[in-house]
Amino acid sequence: MKFAVVGGSGITGSAAIRDLLASKDTEHIQVIDLQEKRFEDPRVSFRRVDIRNHEELSRTLKGSDVVINAAQYYFNLDVMKACLQAKVPYIDFGGLFHMTRKQMELDDTFAREGVLAIIGMGAQPGISSVAASYAVNRMDTAESVVIRDGWADRTPNAPYLFTWSPLTMIDEMTMNAVHFEDGKFVESPPLSRSEVYDFGPEIGQFAVYRTLHSEIATMPESFRQKGIRYVEWLEGSRDILLLKQVVDMGFGSTEKVKVNGAEIVPREFFINFLRQQGKLTPPEGIQVMDYERTVVEVRGKEAGREKRVVITVDFKYDERLRMSASQKQVGVPGSIVAQMVASGTIKGKGVKPPEQIVPPKLFFPELAKRDIKVRSVEASDLN
Repeated sequence: MKFAVVGGSGITGSAAIRDLLASKDTEHIQVIDLQEKRFEDPRVSFRRVDIRNHEELSRTLKGSDVVINAAQYYFNLDVMKACLQAKVPYIDFGGLFHMTRKQMELDDTFAREGVLAIIGMGAQPGISSVAASYAVNRMDTAESVVIRDGWADRTPNAPYLFTWSPLTMIDEMTMNAVHFEDGKFVESPPLSRSEVYDFGPEIGQFAVYRTLHSEIATMPESFRQKGIRYVEWLEGSRDILLLKQVVDMGFGSTEKVKVNGAEIVPREFFINFLRQQGKLTPPEGIQVMDYERTVVEVRGKEAGREKRVVITVDFKYDERLRMSASQKQVGVPGSIVAQMVASGTIKGKGVKPPEQIVPPKLFFPELAKRDIKVRSVEASDLN
C-alpha cells in the first residue's frame, strides 16, 4: 500500500506516519510538507510542495492509494480538490464546523468522479463520530448526542506547550460556538455555556465549555432518520481559560496593528513567538505525560422505553513511540482508516463523515491494538 501524508512533518501527521510504518503492508509513504522531518525508514520519501499549487500537488499525489491530509484545516479544500483531480481517496482530521460544511458540499462532485473522501477522521471528530454511530444504532430512535472532552498534562515540571494546533485552539476561543437544537444550528459566544464534569482520577473534575467543533456539522444529517434533535460539544482542561485570557487580550486578532511604526498581525506574532520559544513541539528528550478522555452520551428510545448509551474513550501518552496522547489520538485513527480504505475494507464514493462509513466493529479492535480504550455502558427503563 502506498500513502501520501500532506503536512506529514507536523505533530499529528508524523503520528500517522509512524502508525503506517508499523504495518508490513505499507510499501511507501510520501511526506509532503515545506519542512523536512526524517523518519529513518527507507519506505519514506520527502517532497517539498506548496499545497496551494493545485497542479503540482495533484501530480505529486497521483499513484498513491490514499492521501492523509494533516495540514492546518484552512487548506482542506485545496488538498481535497487535488485528490479529486488525481482520483485518490482523501482523509483529514477535521474542519472545525464551517470548513466541514464547505467540504460536504463536494459530496456530489466526488461521487460523480468515483472518489471517496472521509472528513474528520482524527480523535474528535473521528473516534467520537464512530462512537456516536455505534451508540445511535443501539436504539430505535435517538434524541440527543452530547460529546464531552477533558485533558490533563501530568508531565513533571512541564512547561506550558501546545500538543495540538494552536491556530485551531485560537479559532475555538474566538469563533462563535454552534450546537444543533430542534432542527437548526444555534450560535452562541465561545465558552458561554459550561458545566462541571468528572473525567476520572487521571484527568480530574473541572468545567467543560461549549466551543465550535466539526461533529455538529455532520451528525444532524447523519442521524436524521433516527430523529435526532440535539447535538453538542463541550471541552475543557485546567488550562483552557489561560488561553482564552490570552486571546481576549487581543493576541488572537487577525487585524493589523502598528507597533513602533511597523504593522503586525497579533495572531501571527503570537504563533511565531511560540515557535521561537519552542512551545509548539515537546522539548527534545522530554516525554509528555498527558491523558485525555472523550465521553459520548446518546439518549433515545428502544422498544418505547428511554435508553442511554455512554461511550468512553481513553487516551494516554505513548512512551514506546514517544508521542503525547494528543498527538497519537489524532494521527493514529487517520492511519487506521487509511489502511482500511487502501485494503478495500472500506469502500465508497463521495464525501463522508466517519459516522456514515467507518464500521465500529472493525475500527474499535484496531484502536485496542494501539492501547486506545473504548468502553460502553447502557441503561434502559425496565418498566
